[in-house]
Amino acid sequence: MHNAITDDLEALLEALPPSIHEAVDRLDNRGELLEIVMDLGRLPEARFPDGEVILSDQPITYADLEYVVERIGEFGDDNRAGIERTLHRISALRNRKGRVVGLTCRIGRAVLGSIALIRDIVEQGQSILILGRPGVGKTTLLREIARVLADEANKRVVVVDTSNEIAGDGDIPHPGIGRARRMQVAHTSMQHAVMIEAVENHMPQVIVIDEIGTELEAQAARTIAERGVQLIATAHGNSLSNLLVNPTLSDLVGGIQTVTLGDEEARRRHTQKSILERKAPPTFDVVVEQQSWQELIVHRDVAETVDNLLRGQPVIAEVRTRDEESGRVSVRRVTIGGMELPAWGGSGSLAGRQGGSLPFERSAGGWSNLRQIGQVTWRDAATADSLRRNGQSSLQALAPTGLATHLRRAPSGLVTLSNTAPALASDEEPANELEAQEAAAPSPPRPIRIYPFGVNRDRLEQAARQLGVPVIITKNENEANAIITLKNYYRRQPERLQQAADDQKTIIILKNNTVAQMQHALARIFALPEEEEEGNSDSLVGPVPDEETRRALLEAEDAIHRLLNNGLTAAELAPANAYVRRLQHQLASRYNLFSRSRGKEPNRRVKIFRS
Repeated sequence: MHNAITDDLEALLEALPPSIHEAVDRLDNRGELLEIVMDLGRLPEARFPDGEVILSDQPITYADLEYVVERIGEFGDDNRAGIERTLHRISALRNRKGRVVGLTCRIGRAVLGSIALIRDIVEQGQSILILGRPGVGKTTLLREIARVLADEANKRVVVVDTSNEIAGDGDIPHPGIGRARRMQVAHTSMQHAVMIEAVENHMPQVIVIDEIGTELEAQAARTIAERGVQLIATAHGNSLSNLLVNPTLSDLVGGIQTVTLGDEEARRRHTQKSILERKAPPTFDVVVEQQSWQELIVHRDVAETVDNLLRGQPVIAEVRTRDEESGRVSVRRVTIGGMELPAWGGSGSLAGRQGGSLPFERSAGGWSNLRQIGQVTWRDAATADSLRRNGQSSLQALAPTGLATHLRRAPSGLVTLSNTAPALASDEEPANELEAQEAAAPSPPRPIRIYPFGVNRDRLEQAARQLGVPVIITKNENEANAIITLKNYYRRQPERLQQAADDQKTIIILKNNTVAQMQHALARIFALPEEEEEGNSDSLVGPVPDEETRRALLEAEDAIHRLLNNGLTAAELAPANAYVRRLQHQLASRYNLFSRSRGKEPNRRVKIFRS
């Protein structure tokens, strides 16, 4: 069963120069045509989902561009125009003088039946936010929802059409929206005002909006939802996780705020006192991530999903697929990993990509032993089963220096446990004494090529030289086996680090750009014994603390609380012995604060800084 498609392609072809019109007519797969691109001095091309086709061997001239401009509607302030009563969109490229030097002619189609995947949700009256990459079909789905609600559900539907992309150019809307009414927007910056006007003046039951992109539009959407009007909209973002870390649009799903917990509550949750929580009820009840024409991921309860993401817990979603031949819709529930929580115990750095790093929480033994929360993503269940069979179900955190060796990014963009992770201790005994001797025999370390990203190269060479480890520092990241970078760079996830993760390279994360930090990381890689230093131990496990130690740790917690909430820049603690100072350094590091030991024994003490 195929969807009924209306594209009015001939109306667009008649506006093109005859030579290009004839070239398109000769194409066999016109039904899959996405865009026709005309750039001054270049050959015209037709774009399809699987590539491009050159339409002529003659470069585009000013006359060709003017031929098209004269036959279409006027350009708005967003440099978009259309053809009356069609869904086609023509976007202009201009030079500094404002003259058109390029055109992108995008074919608009009304696809009847594309609502089948989420028809049940739409008819329940819930507000729906549709996310997805450009060109995946969000606007087409939005148009079909407007038609079904207006014609088949007999609801009062108003479409706020900023670029005339939903209902086409001209004063008469395209039949693709059915009996829904359309409000045009004179200037793109006024979309939020037209949204409010639609509610106040026209008494709609449903409002349909394309591309919510500003904070004012997000606020207008919340106002509409609070008045009991069903809201159907699209927004910029590939997934709910992307949207959540977008400061402009995160309010659509409730927003994020930092909350300071009391001592008892923090201990009960086994977390730091400053955590991230949802700020308000979500504007939208349901979020739909459109993967393709035939596949969607549906989050039925946005409030619960956002709460789980912020806690680093896995979320339950629905994957809906539709068979292209039979039209049958299948729904299956899947578990998707939570958002990234940094292993160094910070106050919550969100990656902004679905499934950034697998979430971890503190175990009873302290921060050195972490356990994975929930399940691995549904696409990687086989890998998880294999790892569980091999006994590799837990990882060791590296704080303050971190290694991303244990994680790799799957082709789907989700992060899974890697088989290249260091082997954990096994309860199995060797088959014989010879095997035990061979396993215990040390082998010479193999050289590692490291590419420093944002890290001082001379200090890295000095650290490797002092440790005597075989490190080759390369200037070409493609030749490197590992990338070493700073925590601040890793949080921003620049393109080079993303590419390194895609190539399954080891990523070494340093807290500071110091020789000591680099030696600490290299010692971890080459399994060298390290001396305990203040603030660098991974575990808070030690002797049972006496009353004096407890008081010192409470003093450190109070100081951290004042730094985080009272605007102080530094706090100095009372003198303490080396063991207590080490615990205080670790406590500061857990909250992403800096700390230094000052003075001489017996008056040596810890000072904690914001920066």
